[in-house]
Amino acid sequence: METTSAALFISISLVVFGISYYYFTTRHKERMEIIERGLSPDYFKNQSNFLPMLLVLGLSSVGVALGLAVGLALCDFFPTKKFLIIGLCIFMGLGLSLIMSYLVLKNTQKKG
Repeated sequence: METTSAALFISISLVVFGISYYYFTTRHKERMEIIERGLSPDYFKNQSNFLPMLLVLGLSSVGVALGLAVGLALCDFFPTKKFLIIGLCIFMGLGLSLIMSYLVLKNTQKKG
């Protein structure tokens, strides 16, 4: 048991290191290429906008919560298939919330 948990910890650490190394080296190469082409280094300041990501995460969380609530409410009517009903309702709520966030982002990009 201890060997398995140590191997799991090492493999997760290697995956996190590999992804972060790839992200930072790629970002550095992109920035160097942009600077070589003549853009100013101020181009990189204030370039991140987290509002669309926060909107998607918020609506997804609400969708999962509503799906769980509806699934638990439906379990009273179908007591033999609780796990299936709860799982289906959670994924249905998540899917509907992702569609809703897509439509909201599409409307905001049209206006902006």
